Amino acid sequence: MPTHIARGLAAGLVAGLLAGLIALAFAEPSVEAAVALEEASGADDAHHAHADGGLSRRTQKLGLVTGTALYGLGLGAVFGVAAWWAAGRLHGDAWTRACKLGAVAVAAFVVLPALKYPPNPPAVGAPATVGGRTGLFMVLWISGLALAIAAWASARTLSQRSWSRSAIHATVGAAALVAAAVLLAVLPGAPGAGEFPADLLWSFRLWSVATQMLVFGGTAVCFGLLSARS
Repeated sequence: MPTHIARGLAAGLVAGLLAGLIALAFAEPSVEAAVALEEASGADDAHHAHADGGLSRRTQKLGLVTGTALYGLGLGAVFGVAAWWAAGRLHGDAWTRACKLGAVAVAAFVVLPALKYPPNPPAVGAPATVGGRTGLFMVLWISGLALAIAAWASARTLSQRSWSRSAIHATVGAAALVAAAVLLAVLPGAPGAGEFPADLLWSFRLWSVATQMLVFGGTAVCFGLLSARS
């Protein structure tokens, strides 16, 4: 396990730094435009405190890269433990197992939550609702993890009953999609974006989700490459 964790830390750090730099280059312009709209509208006076004693935009940009790097380190450690657990439980070599874990992580922790509760830029959503929206996001995040574990357990059970791999993949995949659709349908919806420009909202959400995918997917790919090289 220590070897897997060390490898995961290295992979997560690389993926986190890369994701932070890409977000700085492509996502930050959307944030800048959203902040300008918010300041121009004066919708919430609390946000104008940045000019008096809050963090400057330059410091926030530095914090973006630092935050994604630290996030990558934490994710890499967890991924290392998961990869250690997957040895002997998932088909394929170390590279294949890392790719499988990465694909599941992206689907459960990035794509599924984004379908119901996509990220919002500044000036979208009332500050008083941040706690509630975060709680709903975490519910869907944990549900994605539970769904992934249930799918793996179901596939393992069907394999012990001599089902073919194609039948297992089709059955478990269809059941997971149905369960995800039901989950998305029953959870309360996210508040609307109001009169916020649609193109700016789309750009922010696109790059935010892409950054998350890069952290999770990049960690898996880097971990798999390090494992294959070892």
